[in-house]
Amino acid sequence: MSPYYKYKKERLEKKFYVAKDTISLLRGAMKEYNNTNSIFLKRSILGYFQDLTEYIIDMCETYLVMADNYVDGCSAVELIKRARIHNFMDDTLSEFLLKIVRLRNRYTHDYYKRDGSEEDIFKCCFSEIMYMEIFLEVSDTEIHLKTVADKI
Repeated sequence: MSPYYKYKKERLEKKFYVAKDTISLLRGAMKEYNNTNSIFLKRSILGYFQDLTEYIIDMCETYLVMADNYVDGCSAVELIKRARIHNFMDDTLSEFLLKIVRLRNRYTHDYYKRDGSEEDIFKCCFSEIMYMEIFLEVSDTEIHLKTVADKI
């Protein structure tokens, strides 16, 4: 394994663990929100959701760089699709990640649709992300992002 590949693999693994931590924080905020309906927790959930999508996008980008398949100027959606094409994840996980990135994009960029976007993010968080488990399958030659989820 080349030193560059090893370095990028370690960076990808670190990003993965941050994403997993963010999912844990998101779940904790959702559980507390169910008890309190606090506006502060609602904003935390939205923030953790956005953080999670950023980490996923960053992981796809890092994977593509590692595999020499990175193309400059790709959107987040294109990065996820390219990572899928190059076997970073399966179709089911890819479709789910595309869904949450599109939700994030709508929430971030379509201000006139923000209330509807928030509602859709909450539905996604409470019905799908709450039950999602992701893991990184790593060998000397391959890396794959996997999921075990009943609801995605």
